[in-house]
Amino acid sequence: MAKKPASGKKKAVDPDKQAQKRARREERKKAEAEARRRAERKRLLRRAAMIGVGAVVVGALGFVIVRKAIPPELPGVVKEANLGRTHVANGQTVPYATATPTSGTHSASSARCGIFDQEIPAEFAVHSLEHGTVVIWYRPDVGSETVSALRRIVDGFDDRVILSPNSRLDAPVVATAWTRIKTYDGADAELSDFIETYRNRAPESLRCAY
Repeated sequence: MAKKPASGKKKAVDPDKQAQKRARREERKKAEAEARRRAERKRLLRRAAMIGVGAVVVGALGFVIVRKAIPPELPGVVKEANLGRTHVANGQTVPYATATPTSGTHSASSARCGIFDQEIPAEFAVHSLEHGTVVIWYRPDVGSETVSALRRIVDGFDDRVILSPNSRLDAPVVATAWTRIKTYDGADAELSDFIETYRNRAPESLRCAY
């Protein structure tokens, strides 16, 4: 059976429908673009949050590291020059510039820790400072009440503290550690803080015998 020849006429295009299709395509493109923008914004916000958290963590770690690298200091404590750690024979006198040296040449032996009624040689005291001990000096004329109060402060620590009279002091009480010194008018409560802060801060860390 013979086929009918195809008609040369094209189907009429409805302009309104075409416009609606184009409008829907545009809306879909806009919606997709908006979704991409939102996804990108969320990604950037997550990245910023992660960077912020990382910065906080790094900052906290840095603070801890700095605190460890730079130990605390008490107000009024003088940091003196490090004059070295040379040893001399026990009994040999060292010409210190002050009555309470905080570093420098010293005896081969250190002083035992604890409370002394007689003045210990500065040469032994400096060696104790090198081990991380704090030496509290007091002038013999400060009075029995002050001496008793100083004894109570020193008795509160189990190691690395020495209490000794020193007849050459200008101030009533002088606290010394390795390259650190502070004077006091008496048995100041801050002496405990001095001991806590500067004990065991020295070139060597050795417990001393009592």
